[in-house]
Amino acid sequence: MANKDELIGAARNPWWQGTAAVVLVALTATAALGGFGEAKSKSKPLPEYKAGHRFQGGALAVKPLRAWVARYKPGGRVDPYNPDKLYLVLQVEIENRTQRSINGFGYPQQDLILLSKKREPIPAETLMMADDHSIAADLHPRLKQRVDLVWALPRGYVYSPQETWGVFARDYKAKAYLNDEGAWVQGKPAAKYRVAVQDLRDRAVAP
Repeated sequence: MANKDELIGAARNPWWQGTAAVVLVALTATAALGGFGEAKSKSKPLPEYKAGHRFQGGALAVKPLRAWVARYKPGGRVDPYNPDKLYLVLQVEIENRTQRSINGFGYPQQDLILLSKKREPIPAETLMMADDHSIAADLHPRLKQRVDLVWALPRGYVYSPQETWGVFARDYKAKAYLNDEGAWVQGKPAAKYRVAVQDLRDRAVAP
């Protein structure tokens, strides 16, 4: 079983340059808080789960359902101009457990990250609704929703039959900022998931 050091020690990832600015800012803030800093002492192993287990991490509850790799985004088809492009998708049942709606580009993409074989944290490029494949906007309180987190894999990336995702928890701080405004603050790595990856590369159009 892997430990917190594998998540905390994964600090530098050049792939961040291609992500949305809001995700980059959030991950930078996490690094400043020590989330990706080097561990100074040996830490306890993180709990590790399989698909179907629901993990409650404060602001969000997540239950990864399945994962697959394909040559298209969910609901799409192969790009004839770039047929070798690969996408890794993690489908998750997610629940916003805060009292307000949150942006789909916020906590989900910041708190549930892919871990590469080098233990580099890779935030999802896109968050889509699983039912109609639209870009996820607001996630409303206490409403379970099924979403697809999508990673556009870099050229040469070799996916594994099982991939690993890391989960961060959040705690509510009544005075999180200098203006005394409250917020859900991202904490340390809290859990890991090992999920089998289905190979859909032979399909030209999404099922």
